Amino acid sequence: MNQLTRSAFITRAAGAGGAAVAAGAVAGWAVMPAAAAASEQDLAWLRFAVTAEYVSAAYYRQARRTGFFTGRDLRALERANAAQVAHKKAFRAALTDQAEASIEDADLEVVFPLGAFETRAGAIRLGRRIEGLLLHAYLGAVTTIADQTIRRLCAQVSASEADQLAFLNGLDGPPVGDPFPSVHGLPTAAEGLAVYLP
Repeated sequence: MNQLTRSAFITRAAGAGGAAVAAGAVAGWAVMPAAAAASEQDLAWLRFAVTAEYVSAAYYRQARRTGFFTGRDLRALERANAAQVAHKKAFRAALTDQAEASIEDADLEVVFPLGAFETRAGAIRLGRRIEGLLLHAYLGAVTTIADQTIRRLCAQVSASEADQLAFLNGLDGPPVGDPFPSVHGLPTAAEGLAVYLP
């Protein structure tokens, strides 16, 4: 796969989401037989997830290198990084299980905002933005994905992302979550993620 650029990522994600909506939202909640291939929207969510987990893992690697985190906080960042890598591998496997081309790390590049890691507070803010985006995106995914196995994976990962977001919120004060977090559709989620792609 060629390197995934911001415009190509948004175009693929938005196109798949729009095509699925145009095809009929009524079919979105129908239970598919186990042997059926995943829909294009389901595949688009998997591609989004591989890319999103790559961005998130890159954030945790960079945050660990800043020197702003020590002891328990540094160990938590290491565990979060390991979780993101495990998520990425699971989403990548789900994609290849559908006979789709894999998105490899070499296909991706991450660009963080200038100065995002210059202060502890800035690094925490960026992590909260990324984890918040992933959580809201996966909540949107579980409402639209037709394939039960892929939907379950997104649900499991959303719980992990919520834990990581709570940790980052706690670094900046006691975490107080939204009782009803917003749910992002694929086009909105892709727009939010695209700022981290060249």
